[in-house]
Amino acid sequence: MIKGLYTGASGMLAAQTQSEVIADNVANIRTPGYKAEDTSNKAFPELLMVRTRTENEPPGNTIIGTMGTGVVVDQISRLNVQGALQTTNLSTDLALTSENTFFVVNTPNGERYTRNGQFELNANGMLQTAEGYQVLGEGGPIGPLSKDFQVDSQGVITDQGVYVDRLRLVEIPAESLTREGQSLYFSDQAQVYEGNPGVLQGALESSNVDLTGQMVKMITVMRAYEANQKVIQTQDATLDKAVNEIGKIV
Repeated sequence: MIKGLYTGASGMLAAQTQSEVIADNVANIRTPGYKAEDTSNKAFPELLMVRTRTENEPPGNTIIGTMGTGVVVDQISRLNVQGALQTTNLSTDLALTSENTFFVVNTPNGERYTRNGQFELNANGMLQTAEGYQVLGEGGPIGPLSKDFQVDSQGVITDQGVYVDRLRLVEIPAESLTREGQSLYFSDQAQVYEGNPGVLQGALESSNVDLTGQMVKMITVMRAYEANQKVIQTQDATLDKAVNEIGKIV
């Protein structure tokens, strides 16, 4: 019976983690370039239950069956699929049409990578993220720029017909990405992108979160949470009866 409490508790903890991932996806549904995350569970090894024979029974134990010992969230994976492109007609908005390609920005913790191309110009005309991190080109921070600067599909930046810089773009294997919030990622396997990045100016890549699918998953997770909660309540009631009634000395 004690094992039943641990089994139910592990199921509740797994469901809680799943609900947190789903809530994070829904909260970022309007974040440009956001990639939805999903969880996968792993069951603990099952126990083989046998009944020990009594004195009057023939030798050997009778197999009753197996008993589960709970689950745990084994992995949180990222859905690296291109989000829909949304036209904004803002010169500071940039979208990447090639998957596994990222912009490079300079943060207090060093270089980080993002698919969120919702940039802006600061007071000095330097291109930066909404959080104030400088967007990097092949020559370093990009700028100063006027509001009429242009970016072609190769990432080449010109301002009033004069070459300024080229966006520094990197290609990163999906499995090596570590999310650090604010649409930023870290990786030690970033390589200079050599192909055609397909940069689109005046557009943003939308998040790839499927709201309907996330709502369905949330309902399923909440039902699993409630079911494991019932398991714990049942086990607790059984233990209470065992202690206070069956174990009572007459």
